[in-house]
Amino acid sequence: MKDMPKRWAYKHGAYYYRPRPEERDQFEGKAWYRLGKSYGEALRAYANIQDIQLSDKMSSIIDRYQTEILPKRGTSTQNGYNVALRRLRSGMGHNPVASITPKFAYQYLDALAKAKGMSVANTDLKVLNQVLNSAVRWGVIERNPLKGTVKYFGKRDGLQKERNRYVEDWELAAWQSVATPQQRAFAAIVMLTGIRKGDCLSIMEAHITDETLTVHVSKNSRPVVFEMTKALRAAIEQAQECKPAPSLYLLPNRFGRCQISASGKSQPFDDKWRQTMRTAIKETDLEEAFTRHDLRAKVGSDAEDERRAQELLDHSDPSITRQHYRRKKRAIRPVK
Repeated sequence: MKDMPKRWAYKHGAYYYRPRPEERDQFEGKAWYRLGKSYGEALRAYANIQDIQLSDKMSSIIDRYQTEILPKRGTSTQNGYNVALRRLRSGMGHNPVASITPKFAYQYLDALAKAKGMSVANTDLKVLNQVLNSAVRWGVIERNPLKGTVKYFGKRDGLQKERNRYVEDWELAAWQSVATPQQRAFAAIVMLTGIRKGDCLSIMEAHITDETLTVHVSKNSRPVVFEMTKALRAAIEQAQECKPAPSLYLLPNRFGRCQISASGKSQPFDDKWRQTMRTAIKETDLEEAFTRHDLRAKVGSDAEDERRAQELLDHSDPSITRQHYRRKKRAIRPVK
């Protein structure tokens, strides 16, 4: 038919658009994309296509997210998100934001799960949702098309079970028998407060008074104040007594500096932890290693109830506490 827009065609009673090869991933991979039976219907569909072609590219939205939103996150979160954002930029950065559909997202996630595993794919989906939520906030798109439609990989898909290691009291005592004095002080503070490893290693002497211990939470940049109890005072004094060098930090490295690097890593501390774990397994009855994070989960598990666990772990969402930190098996009371 004459006077049709460029790259249009009419066949079998309908109008079609013929995407260029580099555009086809936006049109379900088709060389002939059906617009509609009537000319008016086809024009409306074509107008939508033009909006997609002219919309912001994902790469520009990812760049803006990294500049405006990501710096507000904690250091460890930034490190993990930056890795995911590099994958997203490589995999879909050239696509318009408006072309990111559930079908497109599933294709990306399935390919990534096959190459790197379902856990990595879930991470990218989480970050992609954050980016698209920001795009909605900035007025680039009307809504996040993945929200409530694209599901994460789970146990039914074959994803490895979430970590459920619960550290028994005797296991903690076995490790403490071979741990360094600083490690024992670190564990004592964590077991009393439930704070994260990085926040514990970042405590400074200025954060300690006769009445309180103030912990600056890196995850949300919010201070948490603990009442100074006899047990907490004893743990702090234990840490002060075993400092390897004069320092403004409570648990410094051998040079007196903070054990958390600018990139959020604590490699020497982690290496020493693994070393004493191997020693404990070799020389005591301990059979399975546990991590610093497992101690935090033990605090959540040993708390008298879920509300107290949520308070100690500083969670805004109780479902996080319930799902990841209440690991201790509890007996269920029968009806009678």
